[in-house]
Amino acid sequence: MSNDICFLAEFADGVASRSAMELAAGARELAAQSGGATVALAYGPGAAAGAAGLGAAGASRAVVLSDTNVPAVTLAVAAAAAVRGAHTLLAPATPNGRDLAGALVGLLGVPAFGPVRAARIEGGRLLTEQATLQGTVITVSQPADGAPQPSVVLVLSGTFTPLEGGTGKAVVSQAGGVDAGPLGQARIAESHPAEAAVANLEEASMIVAGGRGVGSADGFAPLHELAAVLGGAVGASRAAADAGWVPYQLQIGQTGKVVKPALYVACGISGAIQHRVGMQTAQNVVAINKDPDAPIGEFADLFVVGDLFAIVPRLTAEIRRRAGG
Repeated sequence: MSNDICFLAEFADGVASRSAMELAAGARELAAQSGGATVALAYGPGAAAGAAGLGAAGASRAVVLSDTNVPAVTLAVAAAAAVRGAHTLLAPATPNGRDLAGALVGLLGVPAFGPVRAARIEGGRLLTEQATLQGTVITVSQPADGAPQPSVVLVLSGTFTPLEGGTGKAVVSQAGGVDAGPLGQARIAESHPAEAAVANLEEASMIVAGGRGVGSADGFAPLHELAAVLGGAVGASRAAADAGWVPYQLQIGQTGKVVKPALYVACGISGAIQHRVGMQTAQNVVAINKDPDAPIGEFADLFVVGDLFAIVPRLTAEIRRRAGG
């Protein structure tokens, strides 16, 4: 057993994902509390070449599981050997992260938590915070006495903030040759990379989101223009996605994506608790709605009562004017 904190670091074309950078910072925080090392488990195309760079993000060591795009179950076998006995393993609440974390929990027979919005270590014990009952209650959980290590923690996007200006290199090693058995025969038959707009949503510092009040797919046009001048991304409530106005990949909320932008502009969104779960950690919330009694007004930093189709174009024009464009 050790006090090391491990985290999953996914690579694509030699570049670490946003989730990897966030988890590196989080693992570093937890390692300072546990008294252990911060260990990255790097995988994906270009992981071998890019793993050392995770040192600048907070990792002291990096173990390369695979340098190719292999199935989660095969990665999990290699990861299980690398992390057995570590204190905690952080995994991103992304599709790949969920698959890999689930396989690891099954292989190791260890406790799992998440998706969580916060984690810390007190007195050597892991404590995690998770939103329940549609975000109205925050529960604090911990491993049972005598539970095997590591605890696997699924972490929501935006829970940790990546380090800036870091230096140094992580000490890199290759995962030992582990026989995956029948699991090793799994192959990826087909893959579909996310569209740029979808990928940018979870990483965007500025988000303009539309809801039922937008009225139609065409109604999202001014929202796209505002997002463009802000250098941000467009999101939506479940009502807008259910209506077919935007792809479900842009849905924010309990059954969609969880985001943490610096600015969240909600246009025609009532602010039901299911949507709030996905954006409540935004640093600043601006809401535009015709209904002065819309629930979103209760937690918005700025609540503008009015017609979004009159307000949003004027706001876009003013931002362009101030930017000199």
